[in-house]
Amino acid sequence: MGTGRDYIRKGDAFTLKVRRGEGPPCAIHWQRTGTGRDFYTRVPVHQCHALRVAVLAQGVRDHAQRLSEAKGGPVDAQALAGVLAFDWKPLGAAVKVRGRDEAPAEGEVRLTLETSPTGPAGVGVRYWITCPRCARRCGVVYGSRWNHVGRTPAQPVTGCRVCLGLTDESRQSHKCLHWASAVMGERAYTADPSGRYRQRGFMTHERAYEIYMASFRRGLRGLGLTMPGSE
Repeated sequence: MGTGRDYIRKGDAFTLKVRRGEGPPCAIHWQRTGTGRDFYTRVPVHQCHALRVAVLAQGVRDHAQRLSEAKGGPVDAQALAGVLAFDWKPLGAAVKVRGRDEAPAEGEVRLTLETSPTGPAGVGVRYWITCPRCARRCGVVYGSRWNHVGRTPAQPVTGCRVCLGLTDESRQSHKCLHWASAVMGERAYTADPSGRYRQRGFMTHERAYEIYMASFRRGLRGLGLTMPGSE
């Protein structure tokens, strides 16, 4: 850290963007207890409410099945997805199926689905959620507990990962001891439901081991010791 003459602390680039009002719709505000320094970081996806398109797609299929049984004939689930709306309440983790002409209740987020052909001959159907903020097609919609200045809003800030500017734990702690300990199984990886870090390459464990040993060597040097063969 610079402490010389005429040194002025400006802060990191992301914090400056948030203070200028150019940051994403949600961010986490931090304050160092010892120094009193204020800064912002991106919101990790595992700390948000999440609704996956698979849940809504299953809701469409179930609704089509019930209509088929009531009418005594088949109902096209793909056509049904174009007229249904899903009102999501992130705080209560509840989803209600309604017609698109019905208004959502207070605290609910209106979500709609799009479809696209899939499969070798395009005979399958893939469902997408239309992001309520940016109108992109996405597979997951998130609800953040923080707004653009790091405060807790009355209702979660909703949108896709891109428009909310979300991140994940592996990006925030990549190639550091915290990350290496998760790769090597020394601690649980909270960002994954399985509690394990899923390696993306065959060299991931090797890189984690190098980081782990480098940290151990630095600790020994601080005590005036060295590891055999490290010189």
